Amino acid sequence: MKIKRLMAGLLCGAVGAATLGLSGCGNAADSGMMDAANANAVAGGSSDLPVITWKMGSTWGDGNIHFTCDERFSELVSQLTDGRFTITNYPEGSLCAANQLFDYVQNGTIQCGGDWGGYWSGKDTAFELLSTTMDNFTGMDYYIWITQGGGLKCYQDMYGKYNMTYFPIMINHAESGIRSTKPITSIKDMQSMKIRLGGVMAGRAAEKLGINITTVAASELYESLQRGVIDGGEFSTPCSDDSLKLQEVAKYWCSPAWYQSGGVNGVMINKDAWNQLPEEYQNAIQMAAEICTSEQLSRYLWMDFDSTKKMLEEDGCIVTKMNQDDWNTIRETCRQVYEEEAAKNENFNMVYSSMQDYREHADTYRAMLGDYGWGFNYDESEK
Repeated sequence: MKIKRLMAGLLCGAVGAATLGLSGCGNAADSGMMDAANANAVAGGSSDLPVITWKMGSTWGDGNIHFTCDERFSELVSQLTDGRFTITNYPEGSLCAANQLFDYVQNGTIQCGGDWGGYWSGKDTAFELLSTTMDNFTGMDYYIWITQGGGLKCYQDMYGKYNMTYFPIMINHAESGIRSTKPITSIKDMQSMKIRLGGVMAGRAAEKLGINITTVAASELYESLQRGVIDGGEFSTPCSDDSLKLQEVAKYWCSPAWYQSGGVNGVMINKDAWNQLPEEYQNAIQMAAEICTSEQLSRYLWMDFDSTKKMLEEDGCIVTKMNQDDWNTIRETCRQVYEEEAAKNENFNMVYSSMQDYREHADTYRAMLGDYGWGFNYDESEK
């Protein structure tokens, strides 16, 4: 088995790409393992490690950019194990509905599932912080916090309470903003509209702000805007919004997205299935997750660059902004919602405190960097 060499090679490849491109169901005990005779037959008897097949459900539909990330993770696991460990991907609805995936993995009905933690906020609001924040973390903040600032332990602790282990596989940058049929330039504008907004915490903030939030499935968002069922709504980042062609039915675009300033997708793994894996395969999963995350961090953003230019220059979207006083009100409201929940929920407080510790550690240097942190745009006269 050349797993260590493969892992090193693939990791170097992922880092190089980021630099240049910035360029069958079973019960809880079912690990998906074949017996030794079948494993040797499939692998030609070249290794003592077993051949294993897993099923991976998803909260994402076939063709969705998030589902392609699930597929990339599985591809990397196979490459890192010389094809002896195979994870088969199933889009949302193939094995179970999106809202059933958590329970399917927890109970061992399937071994793993690609998710966005905000879907599990009804089980514990701490899951929302692990998937997105309001007016707080950027995608890069999530990446550094997870890899260097103790964030990964928060994921393992929370999912561990439900018989799972967890690895992030995709970092999402700030969402597009609200797509609407009427221009939004103030909180008052939003108060007179019906808006689709995701997230339990964002819903609470919106309520405090007097904004009427409506629940609409992503698959129904286009039609709801087209028919006037809602006046505005959010989905995801520009490339994801473009995949739904929301600009065809909502030409106004209020940006930035205070309600989701960054986010994380990952893979939930049943702990019993995980514990039955050889150490080499556990290492492969962790490495695949790390490679996948680093790849997607740049890939997703590059696609957002492309989609933004297209929607503005070709599709005629009109960008609107809110005034600074209203932004200050939104920021204070978001902070108030978080502090209230942290006082009530010790799990939420555990994650939120870790995030705040990261901010305290980073903010001094962040302030020094100014425009050179994330970057700045030249004025037209300077180009």
